Amino acid sequence: MAATDILTLRLDPATSRRLGRLSKATDRTKSRLAADAISKYLDDNAWQVEAIEAGVRAADAGDVAPQADVENWVKSWGKPRELKRPR
Repeated sequence: MAATDILTLRLDPATSRRLGRLSKATDRTKSRLAADAISKYLDDNAWQVEAIEAGVRAADAGDVAPQADVENWVKSWGKPRELKRPR
């Protein structure tokens, strides 16, 4: 079995009961369900951190659209001749 770290967390009673019911229904431990949920949460949200870091790198490199171009683009949203996103 792979090495694991121990994490202690506090759950409100309602969440703890729900976790217990799911544990029984799926024949999986509450710890396993919690670990799976945390892993999925991290996977689902990693894109945001990566996108922010990429944006900061682009800004640091000066690879940004001029403010006026962005404003014109936003003003065109929903109009028949919507502008393309500035690069």
